[in-house]
Amino acid sequence: MWSIGIDTGGTFTDVVGLESGTGRLHTVKVPSTPKDPSQAVLAGIDAFVQSVPGMRAADIRFFAHGTTVATNALIEHKGARTGMLITKGTGAVYMARASAQPMPGDMINPGFQKPALLIPARTTREIPERVLFDGSVDTPLDESTVVAAVRDLVQTGGIESIAVCYLFSFMNPAHELATREIIRRHFPGVRVSLSSELVPVIREYRRLCTTAADAFVGPILERYLLGLGRGLEARAIARRQAFIMQSNGGLMSIDIAAANPVQTLLSGPAACVIAGTYLSRLTGVPNLVTFDVGGTSTDVALIVDGQSSDAAGGNIAGHDAYVSMYEISTIGAGGGTIARVGPDGRLKVGPDSAGASPGPACYARGGRLPTVTDADLVLGYLHPDTFLGGKFAIDADLARNAVSDVVARPLGLDVERAAMGIVKLTTSLMEGELRLRLLSRGYDPRNFALVAVGGAGPLHAGMIAKSLGIEQVIVPPYPGLCSAMGLLLTDVKHGYVQSRLRPFDAGAGADIEDLLATLGERSRRETEAEGTDFATVEIERLVDLRYHGQGYELTVPLRAGAVTADAIAEAAGRFHALHQTLYGNSGPGKPLEMMSVRLRTASPLVKLVLPEIERAQAGSRPVPSGSRRVYFEEPGGRVDTAIYDRATLRAGHEIHGPAIIDQPDSTTVLLAGQTARVDAHANIIIKAL
Repeated sequence: MWSIGIDTGGTFTDVVGLESGTGRLHTVKVPSTPKDPSQAVLAGIDAFVQSVPGMRAADIRFFAHGTTVATNALIEHKGARTGMLITKGTGAVYMARASAQPMPGDMINPGFQKPALLIPARTTREIPERVLFDGSVDTPLDESTVVAAVRDLVQTGGIESIAVCYLFSFMNPAHELATREIIRRHFPGVRVSLSSELVPVIREYRRLCTTAADAFVGPILERYLLGLGRGLEARAIARRQAFIMQSNGGLMSIDIAAANPVQTLLSGPAACVIAGTYLSRLTGVPNLVTFDVGGTSTDVALIVDGQSSDAAGGNIAGHDAYVSMYEISTIGAGGGTIARVGPDGRLKVGPDSAGASPGPACYARGGRLPTVTDADLVLGYLHPDTFLGGKFAIDADLARNAVSDVVARPLGLDVERAAMGIVKLTTSLMEGELRLRLLSRGYDPRNFALVAVGGAGPLHAGMIAKSLGIEQVIVPPYPGLCSAMGLLLTDVKHGYVQSRLRPFDAGAGADIEDLLATLGERSRRETEAEGTDFATVEIERLVDLRYHGQGYELTVPLRAGAVTADAIAEAAGRFHALHQTLYGNSGPGKPLEMMSVRLRTASPLVKLVLPEIERAQAGSRPVPSGSRRVYFEEPGGRVDTAIYDRATLRAGHEIHGPAIIDQPDSTTVLLAGQTARVDAHANIIIKAL
């Protein structure tokens, strides 16, 4: 039986399979289909099955998928026509965006505009209802008012999805629940997102923006998942065996994902962080930066002391969402990023991408603008005969012509120097994001190793590490399929939260236990719906605390068992210690307030394990598969460069740069003076300095 992980990127869709019992790994890569990503996912399954002798699709007993459907809908502002219902008098909350201001660089840009609201004022309606801060009802909900508001939205705006966010609904959700029932009775085709179910937390803007994002991408993701589910069932793969990656690195069933689309906003890149955490344990390197370069973008995340960093919310393309997610930075620079000469006569790279269609010029699919991939091909880092293991034909002449016509001639450069300019500018953008990510957190780049993944990560990592002073680069066995591998390295996870503002003292135990019981019951229902025995679920309890009068809170664990005075004192001690660590001060003995109670669950799965590989004989050296003339910035021209086939490398082998290591899913470039060593699990460890 097989477990399958599939990650859809802007250019290619990656498939990694793990055979149960034997632990055998098998990989496949197919072109992405941006208009309908599910086609590439299903094509990937078919290609995988066809590539394994004797296999049937029904042999797939576990399917995990990292999707960018919700992410792209948000970034491209191509979600559903969405309306919003809010409490009368709160219309400015969403528009004010928590008083957010432009970044300094944006303020001096005369063309800067804030991203448009996902739900504009013209499709927002205020409802005369009111729940007070303690959950009591001041103004009852009137059904006729809701019906009239929704009828107006549907008839005048063609609304297909509605976000409902009433004041203090986290204390009493009755009005929001009633509103959904009213809409379902009178407008059954309209999807409804409730803030009291998605994010029942204090602070209106947090609930509002998250519910707006959920409603905006909801119909798009639902249609996608329904189509994907039908395709899986047609291949005898049960929907109950299909899971989607969440932004926090956990999996959830395809049906729960359809009901909670906002949880998938970072579904794609989150899997790579999981793989990076695994590599940290495997290599014994505690501090890593994942450097994931795909076709359209580069994703960067930090792993410190073997742990990934996450947050209770984030901003994606200018839109806030307060759900648990990894802290991942994304820049518009990847293999398909387009290069051109700007109106000022200077070379520009990105942020637009050629994507999978038409793709880089070398793909011979109609693309005429040069991309980073075209520049890599011109310089000799890539070769037409070995690209994707020779299974994907690319044309070096088309790449050369595109770089020449669009960049080299207008700038008065030869083609190689123009291509190197494209690569240098691209790596400069990537390097800037890496540097900012590390230094903004107070970290020294020299204390980190770079994990080079994605189709183009290993190609550029050596250059970036050398510039940043990073001593070590780790290239896993399947760098171009790292996110797909990450899908087979995690568990089914869920997070639940409920706000309740009250003193955190010895008398808080009963309230906390009531909240935990409510969250636990919801967890049990969802776990059983996913086909998991709730008795096997790992449960973590947490509380959000702050000093009385503070405007921010910290989350600390709450021990298992009864919430006694001792348990409360222990959690308070953890809060004081954490506050001291983060801010350099604390106030033991000062009164604390509880903001929210949280429950996190994990249902463990059988995970992928990278096996140990055969060791090289003592004193043996790897044999190059050939050589070619490759252009390097130093010494400033083409040099004869040894080419190695990664499949022939054994543990203990060493390679000295300049050199190129080819494999079907990626290419690793070693600069002069850099050395690569293969470890016991087939990772390439590059000494970059």
